Amino acid sequence: MLQPLVVGLGRSGSGLHLRTLARLAGRTGRTGHPLVARPPVGCDPRAGVLRLTATPGEVTVVSTLDEALDHVDPATAVVHVCTPPRLRHALIAELAGHGFRRMIVEKPLAASREEFDALMRLHGEAGLALVAVAHWTGSRLAGRLRRLVQGRQLGALRRITVDQHKPRFLRSLTTDGHQSALDVEIPHSLALALDLAGPAELRAAHCWDLRCEDRELPRLGGAHVALEHSSGVATLLRSDLGAPVRQRSVVCEFDGGTATGHFPLSEDDDHAQLVITPVGTDAPEAPAGAPATGGVPGPAREVFRDDALTDFLEGAYRGFLSEAPDAAGFSLACETARLLCTAREHCAAAPSACKGSH
Repeated sequence: MLQPLVVGLGRSGSGLHLRTLARLAGRTGRTGHPLVARPPVGCDPRAGVLRLTATPGEVTVVSTLDEALDHVDPATAVVHVCTPPRLRHALIAELAGHGFRRMIVEKPLAASREEFDALMRLHGEAGLALVAVAHWTGSRLAGRLRRLVQGRQLGALRRITVDQHKPRFLRSLTTDGHQSALDVEIPHSLALALDLAGPAELRAAHCWDLRCEDRELPRLGGAHVALEHSSGVATLLRSDLGAPVRQRSVVCEFDGGTATGHFPLSEDDDHAQLVITPVGTDAPEAPAGAPATGGVPGPAREVFRDDALTDFLEGAYRGFLSEAPDAAGFSLACETARLLCTAREHCAAAPSACKGSH
């Protein structure tokens, strides 16, 4: 078994990683081959005042890495790095200095090109096993879309449009972990687009400000990113962090039709949906009995469980135990980080839009 150490107990560390680790421990424990040692250790300098989603006894909370070393052995630990991206490199260097080697790093990998380059040097020099959180690409929905692309049941893929919209006023107003909307949702959709359509070059990127009553937060209202893939596919990524409703969807346009995927909107439900609409037909209104991706698909709607983050963490832990790192996954994470750096630089060179969320 491996011992989790979650560093950073904010929304990501406490609300997502600790809760998902509990599900993973239960899932693998029932098989008789547990992956996760319990309880996990959570480390955050604000430990004394934080209100965690985990109940007492489910997590050991400490305020420093020195205290954490009293509870975990770096040789058998997996560190979940859930601090803001601007603090990543220094923290990972400190962890490496304590002997930690296995790390799961929240998106994005780095807040700038300089930090990313420094992290890659550290990765090689310290022999780190780094996994970047990219559970969208490992989801069952992404797997169905990938099979459609590779099998060409709907013909060649021509265009990808990803929409990730949600109201994020409170977190943006009360925290300062992200410098722009490019760091919030775009990393998920960018990794997905690269996974489905292959390498790409940035064609355009812009952010706009988040406005709420008398407050204005530069570049945190949302972002658009346009890509051109070497495969000929065009991608548009859209994220509105001032939207009145939530949406997490991907539309893949093929020569012979459209596949529209809907990711689960929150931890409240773990079901995804996939709607297949061949050219010249209408989208179905109800789930179809037969799988939409078998053979030549007709109009169909599938609804299926897709607990992507739990599946992702299980794959990462099994990879750590087998000492067989996912080279393809890490390469995808690096390419995602590089394109994000390019998009940040593009937006930094342009004046911040002042239109508010739209």
